[in-house]
Amino acid sequence: MYLLIDCGNSSLKFTISNGSYIEEVHSMDYSNLKVFKSNFKSKINHIRLRNFVTYVYIVSVNREIEPLIESILKSLLKGIKVKFLKKRVFKNFKSSYEKINTLGLDRFFNCLGGNYLYPKSNLIIIDMGTATTIDILEKNLSHKGGLILPGALIAHYSLIMNTSMINKKNILLDKKLIGASTSECLSSGFLNGQSEMIKGIVREIKKTSQLKFKVLITGGISNIFIEQFKDYKYHSSLVLNGIINFIKKTN
Repeated sequence: MYLLIDCGNSSLKFTISNGSYIEEVHSMDYSNLKVFKSNFKSKINHIRLRNFVTYVYIVSVNREIEPLIESILKSLLKGIKVKFLKKRVFKNFKSSYEKINTLGLDRFFNCLGGNYLYPKSNLIIIDMGTATTIDILEKNLSHKGGLILPGALIAHYSLIMNTSMINKKNILLDKKLIGASTSECLSSGFLNGQSEMIKGIVREIKKTSQLKFKVLITGGISNIFIEQFKDYKYHSSLVLNGIINFIKKTN
């Protein structure tokens, strides 16, 4: 069994896999490192006792958290190889990026994950996390590029922290379009503003490319927006599926 880890900017996701499918995905954020460390140790110890882990694969875009993750894994999974996947190399994968190493590692593995799940489809992949990224991948594994936008939470917190008359307001997650209070207006901007912006970009991509696309949504806060994107396919972690694709094609 493989232990697969997606180490993002704000949170970590991991699962156990036999190399062909993903079991339950666990997620935890880094907001309190002491709590995170305790919970991660507990989860890994639980996995160690219930599964025969032979290898650990990690995709990470958070260099600060990597030493802590590696230390915990090596202390609890003694003798098991821990591998950080760093290269953006995969059979038949081509990118419009002049320098492929400047393509975000998470975006690269999102593409591999999307292709693993939908090998016969052109894909628009939306990852909603600290940043919101959008990638276009044709079914022949040709990456056409994409967009990087401020994440929904980052944009929201930037607004409330830099606007003196708004102050701190909780997100209500009310789908109402027209708000009747500052909190309701902020919440509508968070849910409706972000979702409509993304939908508009997706429509424009489809219009200008003249291809048929399957639209996938993933990322740390994407679950909040599921109701806003009913026509999109939701996946808790395309990166983890991308690791499986990588393992199958490179081993």
